Amino acid sequence: MMNTTAITSNSLPGYTVVTSGDSERETFEGITIVLLSRGGRPFRKEQIQKLAQMQVQEILSVENPGSDLDGLTRMMPTLKCIVMPDHLSTGEKINIAMRESSGSHVLVMWDDMDLQIIGKTGRLFAMASEQDSLCSVPVLMNARKDSIPIRLAPVFSGSKLDVIPLGSVKNETPTLYPFDYCGIYNRAKFNLSEGFDPKIRSPYWQKLDFGFRAFLWGEKVQCFTGIKIAYQNEIPHDDITIDFSYKRFFLKNLALIYKGDSCHLSIKSILRFHLQSRMSLFNSFKDYREIWQWVRVNTYRFQLDPYSLTELWELE
Repeated sequence: MMNTTAITSNSLPGYTVVTSGDSERETFEGITIVLLSRGGRPFRKEQIQKLAQMQVQEILSVENPGSDLDGLTRMMPTLKCIVMPDHLSTGEKINIAMRESSGSHVLVMWDDMDLQIIGKTGRLFAMASEQDSLCSVPVLMNARKDSIPIRLAPVFSGSKLDVIPLGSVKNETPTLYPFDYCGIYNRAKFNLSEGFDPKIRSPYWQKLDFGFRAFLWGEKVQCFTGIKIAYQNEIPHDDITIDFSYKRFFLKNLALIYKGDSCHLSIKSILRFHLQSRMSLFNSFKDYREIWQWVRVNTYRFQLDPYSLTELWELE
């Protein structure tokens, strides 16, 4: 019997949960797999069945409105489908999936990816959940099984930020953010970090904001070589256009000054922000005031300033 539950929340957009039974599940130490949809669905059913055969305790499939879910949930009792509005950003969908997950750790991947597991799945997942990081990024490969750069490092030239890929991926080496959102997230740490910012619509700046906040708040995003995932189609490319999303990212991360044991925005930062944007000065002050209040609430959570992040990477 298919069970459908509509969920409303003051902090998250409304969504619907579809399961084969009781939607309330006990939490457990282990991995929940969250499967995001990129649009094409030719192998989605087969992929979910393959994941179920790995004896994963819970699979969450993020669905669009209008999807045929009855057959899927009846076939697989470990499957939970979450129907979300089309307009939500990827980060918002992951925030909701984290709320609905029961596992202590959550592997986020896309439906055009193939999880490459050689050996005992349970042992590899156990090793992944033992990582002391907010997010562990698996090795990613293209359709030819060639590794792609997942180790990303911030480089500053003055106040200008560049993100560069590095080679020589080793276990537990830092990376600035999870490439394509794909990673094994510590669910408790994710929730404490506030997850992905729903007001940042650009995937690129949304991921950078998540990664910067993780490191600035003393958490870690690291590479994990124990699990490999291959793309079945073309690898998506990030749009790094300077837009409103960048402006919000800039104020929350690059406009910060760290002194003593706390962080704050300087008066100069709003002028910098205004000069770099095409927004009116009035709107700049509105955005500045909102971020100033957010920084004030979280001032003692910051452990370092953004320009010290490069010290965590060995740039080859």
